[in-house]
Amino acid sequence: MLKKLSALLTAPGVVVHELAHAAFCVLAGVRIHRIKLFQFRRVAGFVVHEEPRQFYQAFLISLGPLLGNSLLALISFAQVYTITAPRTLLYAYLGVVVGLHAIPSNHDAGALWQTARRRMWRNPLVLLCLPAVLIIYLLNFLKRLHIDFLYVALLWWLGGWYLKA
Repeated sequence: MLKKLSALLTAPGVVVHELAHAAFCVLAGVRIHRIKLFQFRRVAGFVVHEEPRQFYQAFLISLGPLLGNSLLALISFAQVYTITAPRTLLYAYLGVVVGLHAIPSNHDAGALWQTARRRMWRNPLVLLCLPAVLIIYLLNFLKRLHIDFLYVALLWWLGGWYLKA
């Protein structure tokens, strides 16, 4: 019961995460076959798309949530002036739940790794992007230590301090 409540409370973050994948599919010209924005399962959402023809397309799609969710969280946090007003409380909530889902999943890292392995011999520059795969895996491992909350705190600070200045 507690897991379902937690999933429901953070659902907006999952939806934005999947929409970020979809948006980068569209921007990269990769056809989308199926989207599930949210569900109460082990995999909370997904985007099924065609195989990217170029490595940069796979790179953008995999890292889309990091860019999209982080940007939306920053914008939300920039709107928070005081926690007492209901409107700013909503911005704070959205910033937190969207920021919590900014880190691409292990599945995203795996998809990027598979694409890199297939393209490595044709384009050795793909090797330069492999640290991104390792960082995604590391961040997902560190989620067990709640690194995602530290990331949200950083976004809150940046959105509240830097964007308002």
